[in-house]
Amino acid sequence: MMGRGRQRRGLLARVGDLVLTLLAVGGTVCVVLVPLAFFFDISLILFKTGSMSPTIPAGSLAVVREIPASEVAVGDIVTVDRTPLAPITHRVVDIADGGGSTRLLTMRGDANESNDAAPYAVTHVRLVEWSVPRLGYAVRTVSNVYAMSVITIGTAAIVTWAFWPRSEPQPSGRHRRPGRAGPDGSTPDRETGAHPSSTLRCLLLAVSVLPGVTAAVLAAPGTARAEPSEDVIRSRFLTLVSIGDEARMTTMAPEEPVPWQVGVSAHAQQPGTVTISLSASGPLAARPDGLQVTAAVCPQRWVQGACPTGQEQQVLADGPATRLTTTPFTVSSMRADQQRWVLVTASLLAGSTASGSADLVVTATGFGDRASAGGTVGPLPRTGPDLRTPLAVGAGALLAGLLLVLAVRRRRVRVKQP
Repeated sequence: MMGRGRQRRGLLARVGDLVLTLLAVGGTVCVVLVPLAFFFDISLILFKTGSMSPTIPAGSLAVVREIPASEVAVGDIVTVDRTPLAPITHRVVDIADGGGSTRLLTMRGDANESNDAAPYAVTHVRLVEWSVPRLGYAVRTVSNVYAMSVITIGTAAIVTWAFWPRSEPQPSGRHRRPGRAGPDGSTPDRETGAHPSSTLRCLLLAVSVLPGVTAAVLAAPGTARAEPSEDVIRSRFLTLVSIGDEARMTTMAPEEPVPWQVGVSAHAQQPGTVTISLSASGPLAARPDGLQVTAAVCPQRWVQGACPTGQEQQVLADGPATRLTTTPFTVSSMRADQQRWVLVTASLLAGSTASGSADLVVTATGFGDRASAGGTVGPLPRTGPDLRTPLAVGAGALLAGLLLVLAVRRRRVRVKQP
C-alpha cells in the first residue's frame, strides 16, 4: 500500500512538473515576443472576414511587420490604416508614386471580384509575414476576461501547489534510512521530501509564468477586417444604403471612432423634398459621458472617410448623443433628383466606464413615405482596465498560497523541535 501511494505521488509530481514546464515555456515565449514586437514593429492581427480566402480564411491569426510603403511589391498582402475607418488587409495589385515617401496602393481581396473603391495613399504599411488558419478563434477565446481570470487563478494555484511542502511517510525503527545525497551532493529535506533545487526551479517557473500571462494579455492581437457590409432598405419612393462594420460598432473601445454611413436617394416621379434626420436611444446614449456622436454630409459616397467631391458639410459637432434622444436632429434635406450620404462617427470618451448599448437611426421622410436605417453600438467588453482584476486576483491567490506554505513550514519546525 505504501509503495502504491508513493507511485501515485510520484506520478502527480511528474504531471505537475510537466504542467509547470509547459506554462513556463509559454510564459517565456510571451515575455520574449513583447520586446521583439516593440523593437521590430511586429504584431498580430485576427481576420474576422473571408475577403482574403482561400489564402487567409476567416478566423486566421497573422504575424505582421511594419515597413515603409516604398518597400511594398505587387503581390504583397498588407494592412493599411484608414482613419477613421477600420484597417483593411488585402493584396497589392498596383503601385503608383504619390510623391516623396507616399505610395498609392491599389488593393483587392483574393475573394473579391473587383479592386477596392480607391487607391490608398500610405507611407507605411504592415506586411503579412505568415498566418495560421483558425488560430485566431483560439486567441480570441482566451483573450476573454473570464478565460483570463481562470488562467491566471489556475496558474497561481499550480505554482502554489508546486511550493507546497510534502512530507513522505518515514520508515520506523531499523528501517529508517538517512537521506541520500542528490546528484549535486545536496541532501533532500526530510521534513518536506523536496530537493532544495526543486524550490529554486519552481521559483524560476513562477517568475516565467506570471509575467508571461501578463505579457500575453497586454499584447492582445488587433483585428483585420474587410470592407464594411452594406444593407439596402427600400420603401415605395426612398432607398437607403447602410454601410458599417457591425463588429466594430458593437465592440467599441474608448478613443477609437467608429464610422457608419447611410446613403439616401429617392425614386419618385413628382418633384418634392426629402428630409433626413438622426436620432439615438438606449442607456449608452442617455448619459453625457456615454456615446459621443458627430455627423457630416456629402453628395456622394464617402471614400476612406473623405468626401470625393470635397463638398462635405459638418452638420453635427462632436458631442454626447443625449442631444439626439429627445428630438431627432435634422441632418439635411434634398430634392428628388439628388442624393445625400450621411457619415455618422460614434466614439467613447477616454477612460469611459459607460455600459449598455445605443441605437442610432437615420430616417428619410418625403413624398408621403418614410424609411429608416439603424445601427446598434456598444462598448467593448471589459478587457482593458478590468484586466487588472483577474491579474490582481491571481497575484493575491499566489501570495496567499505562499504565506500559507510559510506558515505550515514554521509550524512543522516548531513541532519537530523537542
